[in-house]
Amino acid sequence: MDRDKSCCFSGHRSMHFDMDVSFMGEVLKERLLSAIKDAADADFTNFYSGMAIGFDILAAEAVLREKQAGAKISLVAVVPFNGQDSKWSAKWRKRHNAILEAADKVIVLRPAYARTIYYERNRYLVDNSARLIGFYNGKSGGTAYTFDYAKDQETQIVNLWDSVCEQDPLQTVLDDLGLCDMVDA
Repeated sequence: MDRDKSCCFSGHRSMHFDMDVSFMGEVLKERLLSAIKDAADADFTNFYSGMAIGFDILAAEAVLREKQAGAKISLVAVVPFNGQDSKWSAKWRKRHNAILEAADKVIVLRPAYARTIYYERNRYLVDNSARLIGFYNGKSGGTAYTFDYAKDQETQIVNLWDSVCEQDPLQTVLDDLGLCDMVDA
């Protein structure tokens, strides 16, 4: 697939808000869908998801919804290793498996877990993409590594963090409640 027409996703696995039913989750999904539409309007047609719990799964589901609505885009599910989801809750396994069924292509990087596999997956995503759409709060972790690597590779970066977590007039309330603080992924 053409790197110049490809986007990837990177974001935190854990959040202090429920991504599926909370106000903040709805704002995130809205901003994510907008970023995907903007990318498609800019002739990006391939979208790579690293298939982790949290932002990656949300992003993959959003791509599939856009595709179902008629967008000429494709989803590539990049699974780090077979059995990645074996210790996940039933809810997340069900979503993961539904995405794998609907994806245009599934790439499994390794047959089994290896200590460096998540870094390998993150590099694979960036190496095959000209744009990174992410949800990153600036704290250390896998998402930080991916954003730093994307900068080193001169990949365009669209970070949804500020557009989701710096909502006026809600910002003060959200900060007070800790809803825009992330648990390191």
